Amino acid sequence: MSNYRNTFHFTGEVSFPKKDSKNPFYAPVQTDKTDAVKMNFGIKESDHNMGFVEIFGSKREPIHTMNTDNEAIDVAWDDRFKPEVVKEVANYRKYTVDLGKECGGRYDFITQYDMIEFLHNYLPQFKGRVYVTGQFSRQPYKDKYYNHFSVENVYGLSDDDTKHKNRLGVMTDIFYNNKSLDMTDVKNTGKAYLSGYISQYISADKKNEFVPMDFVFNTKAYDMSNEHQKKVYEYKMNNLKPKETKIVHIPWELVMLNGAEEQPFDESTLTNAQKEQIALGLSTVDDFKPKGSIFGNNVKEFRLFKPILKGDFAGGIVKADYSDKDFQDAIYVPAKDESIVDIEKPDEESKKDWTEDMSDLDDENLF
Repeated sequence: MSNYRNTFHFTGEVSFPKKDSKNPFYAPVQTDKTDAVKMNFGIKESDHNMGFVEIFGSKREPIHTMNTDNEAIDVAWDDRFKPEVVKEVANYRKYTVDLGKECGGRYDFITQYDMIEFLHNYLPQFKGRVYVTGQFSRQPYKDKYYNHFSVENVYGLSDDDTKHKNRLGVMTDIFYNNKSLDMTDVKNTGKAYLSGYISQYISADKKNEFVPMDFVFNTKAYDMSNEHQKKVYEYKMNNLKPKETKIVHIPWELVMLNGAEEQPFDESTLTNAQKEQIALGLSTVDDFKPKGSIFGNNVKEFRLFKPILKGDFAGGIVKADYSDKDFQDAIYVPAKDESIVDIEKPDEESKKDWTEDMSDLDDENLF
C-alpha cells in the first residue's frame, strides 16, 4: 500500500463565509467528551475559481503526537506552548501560521485547536494573498465522494511575492492501468478522463485503502502544430497509457478547477449569421468579440499537470505490488452507518515520515 501523503497547496485571496452560513468561518463544537472548534473559508484563485478548506481541532489531555526521532510522545495540555516542548515535536506534526508581524507574527502550534483560535483573531485582519497547505482526502457520503481539504499551514504572502502564483494545487499518488483512460469524449469536449484510485488512511478500518477518483487530461490546451506542446502532450499520454497491463502508480501534480473556466474567443464561437457578415466583408471577427472575458459552465475537475519524479518515482511509473484480485480487495467499501468522523479520525500512522514541501508548482499553463 502506498505511503504517499495526499496534500494540497492553495494560493490566492481569502474568502470568508457569510455570517449565516451553515459552515461559518469559526464555530465552537460542544460534545459530551471534549470541547472543539471548527473553521471554514475559501481560497480564491480567481474571481471564478475557488477552493474551500476547513480545520477541526479539539482539546485533548494528553496530546498524542510525534517527536523529532519519529517516536510517539504524549504532551500535557497545559505544556503545549512551552518552547522546549514545541521544539521536541516533529515538524510534520506542527501547524504553522505566519501572517507577518502586523497580524500576530509566526507561530508553530502542536494542535489544530490553537491554530484555529489564532486564525480566528488574525486572519480577518490580513490583507493580501495567502499560501495554504494541508492534507487532501476523499469522504464518502450517500453514495458520493466529497473532497476534503484540512488546513495545516497558513502563510501570508508579501505584495512583491512572485514565486507563488495563484493556483489550486493537489499532489496525490494515482493508481491505474492501461485501460483507465477514456478518450471517447475528446472530439466533443477536448477532454480525456482517467478513472483511478488514491490511497488514504481509513481510521475505522485502521489501515490504508483505495478510494476512487476521476481526473481530467485537458487535451484542447495543446496546439499540435506547436512542436513543444506536441511533445508535452505525447509525454503525458505515455504516462497515462502505460504498456504494463497490471496496476501501476505514480504521484501527479493536479490543478483543481472549481468554478467557471475562461473560454477563448475565435471564429468557431460565432453564429452562422455573424460568419456570413464576415464573409461578405461587412464585419470582422473583432466586431463580434464581447467585452470582457467569456466563461463557460461551472465545472469541478482535477486536471493532470505532470508526474512527480521524486524518491521511488524518480524513474517514472512504478508497478503496484498487487494482483488484480488483491487490489480489488483493498478498495474501501463504506459502511452504511459509518460517519465521516469515523473515516477521518486522525492517526499517528497516517502522518509518519512526511515533511512539508514548500516548492512552488511550475507556472506552465498546459493543464
